[in-house]
Amino acid sequence: MRHTMIYLSALFAVGLTVAPIEACWPCLPVPIAVPVHYEYHTVTKYRTEYRTEFKEVQRTVKRLVPETVLKEVQETVKVPFWREEVRQKTVMVPVTKMVTRTREVPKTDWIQEQREKTVLVPETKLIEKQHKVLVPGVQEELRERIVTIPETRIEQRTRPVTTVRQVPETHKQQVVTTKRIPVPVFDPCTGLATIVCQAVPHLREVCVTTLRPVTEQHMEKVTVAVPSVRQEKQTFTVKVPTVHEEVRKQKVAVQTMRPEKQVYTASVPVTRKEIRTEQVPVQEMQPQVSSYKVRVQDYRTEVRTKQVPVTTTREVTEVVTERVPCTVPVQVAYQQRVCVPVIWGCR
Repeated sequence: MRHTMIYLSALFAVGLTVAPIEACWPCLPVPIAVPVHYEYHTVTKYRTEYRTEFKEVQRTVKRLVPETVLKEVQETVKVPFWREEVRQKTVMVPVTKMVTRTREVPKTDWIQEQREKTVLVPETKLIEKQHKVLVPGVQEELRERIVTIPETRIEQRTRPVTTVRQVPETHKQQVVTTKRIPVPVFDPCTGLATIVCQAVPHLREVCVTTLRPVTEQHMEKVTVAVPSVRQEKQTFTVKVPTVHEEVRKQKVAVQTMRPEKQVYTASVPVTRKEIRTEQVPVQEMQPQVSSYKVRVQDYRTEVRTKQVPVTTTREVTEVVTERVPCTVPVQVAYQQRVCVPVIWGCR
């Protein structure tokens, strides 16, 4: 809407200015509307920004300066030292002495005796026994079986075949082409109107030939090998395993036990008591006093002099330069794209 209003106002201005030109130039054609279009231009503008800057300011400051002085101080110190001391202790010392004691001791004597015992003695005898045995054998038999034998026979068959044929067709199609038409153009600087040829898209119909595929079906004879099966009886010989019983005799060794008496000599223990007198060592503990030396730590008092650093402060006046922040306005340039109306042919 905005573009339309500007365009109408430009036409109105051109119409007002054409009347005197027409009186001076009677041979010129009738003026036409001036086309106006819009372009984007980059414009540099400025804005105010506030920045913080630092400026140096001198100030007078009073501060305390420490001073260290060495002073002599006396102190009493306890110094450790070692001394030897004789001490006594009572120790229990073991003493061994021999004592005569009597005790009863069991003593074992061995006596030989004749004794009798019954022992089982093994005997082996051969005894004849009968047992049944399964004896394997083979027997031939005639048997029949039905066997399937494959065969192939040839047959003539008919099958449908589909083929594709290209058929040309002509049809009309709309094609976009360019067409040059005369367009009147008015020069606002010189006041002259000229006719310019301008290319305009144009639709026209063109005959186009295309190939269309057409499917056709026809019957075709084919020779086919058809597999088949026939059944046939066959006779064959089979070996069949058989089993029959036989009675066989065999001598078997049988072991038996018979009782038998035997005489043997045995050692029999006999225990008797015996009194023995023997010397036994007995250990006793007796007290004994012994002396020993011990190192004992002790302290003695000494007066020592040492230098101690003492810190004092004094006031000093000095001038200090400080940086103080302050706000300063600054003009900053920036660019902005603006839409500007431009008349056709005037640059």
